[in-house]
Amino acid sequence: MGDRGRRAVFFVCAGLLATCLGIAGAAIASVSSSAVVSSTQTTSTTQTTTPTTVRFSFSVNAKQGRELTRASGHGTLTLAEPPSQALTRYPSTSAAGVIRFHRWKIANGHVTDEDDFTIDLTSGHYRFNTAVTSVGTDDPVTKAASRTTDLCSPGSPSGFGMSDSKVKSHPDFVGLEMCGVRLPYTNGVAGARVDVTIKVEPPTG
Repeated sequence: MGDRGRRAVFFVCAGLLATCLGIAGAAIASVSSSAVVSSTQTTSTTQTTTPTTVRFSFSVNAKQGRELTRASGHGTLTLAEPPSQALTRYPSTSAAGVIRFHRWKIANGHVTDEDDFTIDLTSGHYRFNTAVTSVGTDDPVTKAASRTTDLCSPGSPSGFGMSDSKVKSHPDFVGLEMCGVRLPYTNGVAGARVDVTIKVEPPTG
């Protein structure tokens, strides 16, 4: 698929994701507590927040023309507070996980590696609405094979975005931008099989 074709598909998928994210979601009440002290002191109310964990995993198996893609990843994001407002971007205070991406081209019986790299996660963000939850990361490439034609070397900037759909009309989606290339993968489109799982764990304690 040429660069013009990739850009066209990317913007179609990005538009679909933007439509998903335009739907308002329900709110989750934030946590607060109050303490009453002795009569010689004033009564005070202290607002507190509890860190919240977001766990995610994804896999992509796609065949677009002569290009094959295999990608997978998993990780956790720690948010400073429980996400409560739909469409709000909640940045992580810490993150851990790994993303692996491999794309190659088969032509005239020859196999050419276009991309083969690994990303170790250190940051990310989360947002939600009633139809979709999404996770994004922007960590640089950690490891990369030198034989690849895209020359996506360690330290190269990259960005991953993924959405876990709650309704059949909006399929799971994974998109990435790295080394000047944008690639979208939507479940059921252009031979792609995409599976994304995003779960928010209720705060404990």
